[in-house]
Amino acid sequence: MAVRIKVGLIANTEFSEPLELALRDAGPNIDFEVRFYDHQDEAGRLAHELEGIVDAILFSGPVPYYVALAERPLTVPASHVVFDEASLVKAFFDLVRAGVDPATISVDTVSDGAVIDVCRELEIDASGIRNMPLVDGRIHDDFTGFHIEHYRAGHTRHALTCRSIVKHELAAAGVPCHFMFWTKHTILKALDLLVSNLLQQRYRGSQIAIGLLRVNTPQFNGAIADARRHALALETYLLAFSDRLGVNLLDIGSGLHLFYTTYGALRRQTEGFTVAPALEPVPLPGFSLQIGIGTGASAAIAEDGARKALHQAEQRADDGLYIVFDGDRLVGPLGQDRTRLIRVEDAAIVQLAERTGVTAANLARLLETVGEDRSRAYSAVELAAILDSTSRTARRVLTRLTEAGFAVPVGESTPIGQGRPSTLYRIDLTVPGDLSS
Repeated sequence: MAVRIKVGLIANTEFSEPLELALRDAGPNIDFEVRFYDHQDEAGRLAHELEGIVDAILFSGPVPYYVALAERPLTVPASHVVFDEASLVKAFFDLVRAGVDPATISVDTVSDGAVIDVCRELEIDASGIRNMPLVDGRIHDDFTGFHIEHYRAGHTRHALTCRSIVKHELAAAGVPCHFMFWTKHTILKALDLLVSNLLQQRYRGSQIAIGLLRVNTPQFNGAIADARRHALALETYLLAFSDRLGVNLLDIGSGLHLFYTTYGALRRQTEGFTVAPALEPVPLPGFSLQIGIGTGASAAIAEDGARKALHQAEQRADDGLYIVFDGDRLVGPLGQDRTRLIRVEDAAIVQLAERTGVTAANLARLLETVGEDRSRAYSAVELAAILDSTSRTARRVLTRLTEAGFAVPVGESTPIGQGRPSTLYRIDLTVPGDLSS
């Protein structure tokens, strides 16, 4: 039997018609409670009304979402529709049909990366476009003043906004303006993501978690009795580890042990993935212990994540525990004074993602590899290996980091034989906020 989900929708009244058209293609097992507002400040009250009767809430844009969160945290999963590249492409075509050159406009809310990508795709000169992205949820920045300043200075001829309050203020100031709507695909994508996250939260406690534990033993040349004592001490340590985590260890050879648990049990044992209570130093000289744990909806995903996490742990010279969630999100190392948590759900990572247009998952991988080492320079090929992506994706990431001020080209690497030189970039991902535990 299919699970029915009730989703609350909070939107500006100007979105009523496109919203109604989009929801006709929503899944058959989703029921909706829709609330419209005339002013963004009503979003918090409407969210409070919906919390008790819906499973999740989707806001029509970032502004009502951040308004509601500013009043108080929401008790149900919530997200907002993103004005993405597809929405921007549609807006540009609308402008062209209206006789407006997109190369002469000012834009707000959308990321710099989205504007650059769309202009490149449509072969539009982006040098004359002025953009003011929404950064760190700062919805009260003067977006209206931004458009007016550039229009009156002659820098732009038209404004493009996705905020109704800005549209009305620009009309009153005599600035020609186009209102940007998201596409049907954009809202359905946001809805699918929200529902997916909701179901994941509901059933994640029973997801499988697989761990791989490697014991590195030094060459031992002592007496046989000492060797046996060391082996017994190590076995006692591993038994204590398995008892604390509530698992059975299976020796699969070459110093590698396998264990199974669940996401819910792992979360309890690690206190929300912040500590590793079982990971005490091995009480033997020269021994080290690396642990990689993976979680996922299937054993294959969890095992693949465990191998990725163990690979990260083995890069360290001492003990370490890493966890990979669903094959692509990394936390670690846990359980040490210098533990650094690289979590895509961290507010600082999310803020950096919004600022750069680079996904939080890719930023987490970069932070884990680059860390605080600002001396090394990377090419697109090297970055692709770090991100486990194509060179094209890596170049796009480098472009966005450079535009946001987090990467600087510092030279070129000349290939041996034929081939074009590769630009080298120094990356400085100084993230606001404290990522240390």
